[in-house]
Amino acid sequence: MRAKLWTIGLVLAASVMSASVAEACSRNVSQKAANTVVPASRINQDLLDAAIRVEVNYHRCRAGLGKVGDAGNGMANEAKRHSQWMARTGQLTHRSTVPGASTLKQRIKKSGVRFRAGSENIGMVHRFQIDNKRFRILDSSACRFATNDGQALPAHSYASLARHAVNLWMNSPGHRKNILDRKVNKTVTAVAFDPKSQYCGRFWLTQNFIG
Repeated sequence: MRAKLWTIGLVLAASVMSASVAEACSRNVSQKAANTVVPASRINQDLLDAAIRVEVNYHRCRAGLGKVGDAGNGMANEAKRHSQWMARTGQLTHRSTVPGASTLKQRIKKSGVRFRAGSENIGMVHRFQIDNKRFRILDSSACRFATNDGQALPAHSYASLARHAVNLWMNSPGHRKNILDRKVNKTVTAVAFDPKSQYCGRFWLTQNFIG
């Protein structure tokens, strides 16, 4: 009986330690990211990238993994170019028609970073917070949306867009694997906007990991 109680005690202690570790993981973004709506033009790529990195490192921390740092301007430029291509063509794909940068491997090489491992997450998110929700269009010309019970659905802030995008990736096995990859230590995310998409436009995101 003592042995059984001891085992239960160890399990409870391990659970408490795991909970403490999870609570210690921070997902605090800057006030600027939390309070600034992502505009339809002149998007602050650095602000979004930093907010997304906070979210990525939060999930990595909860999994007992080290933080990933900034992959640099070269990789950011390639990620932005791929996002712009997806927004322009309306295609959510890892392969583009950009000469010399049509594949992930080509994009990483073109960025100039040294790497042994590399991966890519891509995504598409509406500018207004309507994804995965039942919503009503209150005024299409003014881009006013609400839930069926009347709660307003505003445009994404940098922080809400970052959290929503990373949550979508974390709920997808392949994307989650990239985020929680032990072999990578740097990341960058870039976004482009398509104003012609239904419901007042969509963001197209490219996230790259390097190790």
